[in-house]
Amino acid sequence: MPAVSYSVLRCIIEHIDSDSRLALSARCPEISRIEKSIPLRVDEIHFMENSVKIDNTEYKIALKDLKIKELWNFNGTLSHPLTLQLYKFGSKLPVERKISRNYGVEVGTRKVVEYLLGGRNNIRVKYLTVWRNGYKNVQYLFGISNMKVSFLTNFESILPEFHLLIESPLKALHFHAFHTTDFANPILRTAEKIFIRSYGYNEPNLWLETHRNLPNKEVIINTVIRASADISILELIEYWRGTRRAIGSHFSVLRPFHYSIETFLESVKERFQGTYVKLEETETKSNPNNNAVSVKIDSESEIVIHGISSRWAFPKIVMKVVAVGSSANISKAVVGQNLAHKKLSDSEDSKKSNIIPRKSSEYSGIFFISLLAILVVLCLWFLCY
Repeated sequence: MPAVSYSVLRCIIEHIDSDSRLALSARCPEISRIEKSIPLRVDEIHFMENSVKIDNTEYKIALKDLKIKELWNFNGTLSHPLTLQLYKFGSKLPVERKISRNYGVEVGTRKVVEYLLGGRNNIRVKYLTVWRNGYKNVQYLFGISNMKVSFLTNFESILPEFHLLIESPLKALHFHAFHTTDFANPILRTAEKIFIRSYGYNEPNLWLETHRNLPNKEVIINTVIRASADISILELIEYWRGTRRAIGSHFSVLRPFHYSIETFLESVKERFQGTYVKLEETETKSNPNNNAVSVKIDSESEIVIHGISSRWAFPKIVMKVVAVGSSANISKAVVGQNLAHKKLSDSEDSKKSNIIPRKSSEYSGIFFISLLAILVVLCLWFLCY
């Protein structure tokens, strides 16, 4: 069998799936030295407290079958070797390997993370998730590795300094905003799209200040903000108009149940002398009776504000900057017809819910008469016998 050239070997390794590639690298030191210099492409990486999951395999450090008195010797150091467990997706039992040196769980986890992902300058990850207490394992790669990530989800209590490992920009960042300083984080400010899952602070006076200067193309708030936030949203529209926000900018926020989208849109129209417009069909399929209001920025762009409502989800206010002419004006009469149609539909639904089917009552009467006849027959049978 002819020998494989170096260039061919690099090409083969680059296109092997990550699970097989890392397993091969662990078994063959000669390939390991070459393999780390080749770009590593993975679909997902999860950093957890004592483990890291790369695609379909989770690498976890554990202490197995130990009694408490066996854990520590007289020096206070660990006296039993750790176990590296490999959980393969779809397999029933993990593959286990003893670690001979007496590392602690934290140090053992660091060694595993450095071994798998350290020394790589070109790691391309589609989905990266950092779970609670998992960021410490990310830090082990600072200065020794480099990642290009598309979608990052962070569950830590703060938004860490990911830019020390991850190249910008991200396509999307999902995170919980626990402090206003999170919005100054470089990894957030360079992301194309950000999803705010919740807020860990209660400083309503800072809401507008922290959100109006966000440079992201799209900001999505996936949590319900306070009922009095309409004023802040109106001021945000004012700021976008005054600063001539770029075309393509998008902002959305959830509102409480029973929130009136129509009332808010009317407030927008009155404050900014806007006009009611009709959105494209693709944007109104889910709620055809919702209207939109256009607020002119200049001769080239306008802010379009509309709502999305559903019986099973919180109402949402959406605002975006579009080119002038992207939406068609509609008259106040059409708006009134839409509102009347919506009220009529709601009224009909309410009536339907209060209707008692006639057949059901008839069936109930027949059942009662039949039951009464059976009881009479039984009584006669007992009397006779």
